Amino acid sequence: MMSSAAQPVRTVLISDVHLGSKHTQASKCLQFLKACQPEQLYLVGDFIDGWRCNHGWHWTEDCTAVMDRIEELMQAGTRVYYTPGNHDAFLRDDRGIDHILERFAGKFGRVNLANEFVFETLRGWRFLVSHGDLFDVVERQAQWISKASSFGYDSILNLNRNTNRVIGRGHRNPYGVCAKLKSSVKSVVRMLSDYETKMLEHAQSRLCDGAICGHIHTPTIVNSQDALYCNTGDWVENCTGLIEHLDGMIELRAVYGKSRYLDLPARTSLSERFNSEAVAATVQTQMLQATT
Repeated sequence: MMSSAAQPVRTVLISDVHLGSKHTQASKCLQFLKACQPEQLYLVGDFIDGWRCNHGWHWTEDCTAVMDRIEELMQAGTRVYYTPGNHDAFLRDDRGIDHILERFAGKFGRVNLANEFVFETLRGWRFLVSHGDLFDVVERQAQWISKASSFGYDSILNLNRNTNRVIGRGHRNPYGVCAKLKSSVKSVVRMLSDYETKMLEHAQSRLCDGAICGHIHTPTIVNSQDALYCNTGDWVENCTGLIEHLDGMIELRAVYGKSRYLDLPARTSLSERFNSEAVAATVQTQMLQATT
């Protein structure tokens, strides 16, 4: 049943909630989810922080409440799609899926689970939705570096939060300084991995106009001649999520800052989306193969 305070929207996309981590701002994520009643919800990876299961697991009532809210949305008809990330990569194999279904008493029994999805907006734009770690050279070739830095980064998060408490800035983002630090570090990762370029090339191979991901904890919207790319941000340092409204407008909503918007014109066909004879020919070939 829809809450009277919830705003009907077409789509919500969130990533990097890191439930189970000491530093998740699950209460803010819960407020965000309670404010919307989406037709479809995408959990874009690192929703559960599996890296903390054996070290630093911190499950709170707010974490449970987030899970309950998603269950409530599903009961009201919301379709839920979950693409795992590096912190919840255990969901990429059957044993991990069985574990999560057992642990959370069937709350994820009706979730669509895959490494990537193609999300088509109301206005006809196609986005590849994936967490992004599969395009990160550090995660693919030297994940031990990522894991070691993640646990070390916890000390910086602790310092940032405790400093804010001491100086009486409890109403501000407790991890605002860390958000800027991580943005700088992740920009190096993106440069080394050629992260966004690889993702957009893969999106194009799937006949998509652009890509939506998480992973690097840097919320952004890029709409240029060369790229159409959205990063949902996270619920540790930034507290941001993407919302597609019923009129097709896409909003990057921020708890601690101003919203940003992506206002794309309506498109009606794949050939028009790509404005390419080659793509149009590919689509026609696929249609012919489907009928033979």
